[in-house]
Amino acid sequence: MASVLLTKLTLLLCAVIFVRLFTYNRGDARFRRGMSCLATLVMGCAGVTVIHILMGTLRLPVQAWPLVMLLVVFAWAVVRAGGNMAGVLRPEAVAWSGGERRRAGRE
Repeated sequence: MASVLLTKLTLLLCAVIFVRLFTYNRGDARFRRGMSCLATLVMGCAGVTVIHILMGTLRLPVQAWPLVMLLVVFAWAVVRAGGNMAGVLRPEAVAWSGGERRRAGRE
């Protein structure tokens, strides 16, 4: 029972990752070949996983639950970044220049 649930959850998460990356619209974002290749690789892996699950050749054992949790986090990051792989990999931009600390030292 748990094995079937993990397999179905993996199917859903991989489909979400694939669709979100496939529907990414670059807009004004800069083209970066490395990120594009990485997104293509991730889409391919997610797509192949979906195909294998649908064909019945991939069934996750109960012991694979940590990998499914990693997939949950990765899918959440991809959706949150809007399908932008660079947004998934780089930390949230924090605009801090250290000016507050420099001003505090002058007082």
